Amino acid sequence: MNTLRKIPLEGLIQILTNLFEDGADFIDISGQQDDREGGAIDVIKITVKPEYMSDEDELEIEVDMDGYEEDKPSLSEDDINELI
Repeated sequence: MNTLRKIPLEGLIQILTNLFEDGADFIDISGQQDDREGGAIDVIKITVKPEYMSDEDELEIEVDMDGYEEDKPSLSEDDINELI
């Protein structure tokens, strides 16, 4: 199992909170390391299967960690709503 590096917690928590508020009771998380010339770019994929949802919808979100600042991720409420 590969370790995903430097995942910004604020953005991740916002996404998880929105999923929970939209009816997700469980999620599946997978990830991929991608070492590029400009530095490591780790990607998280969050999948919510229909049976995990209170309202039986399926959502799939992929978050590319490239461009996030270490201390403050720059996800706005609109960005999160677009992901959902």
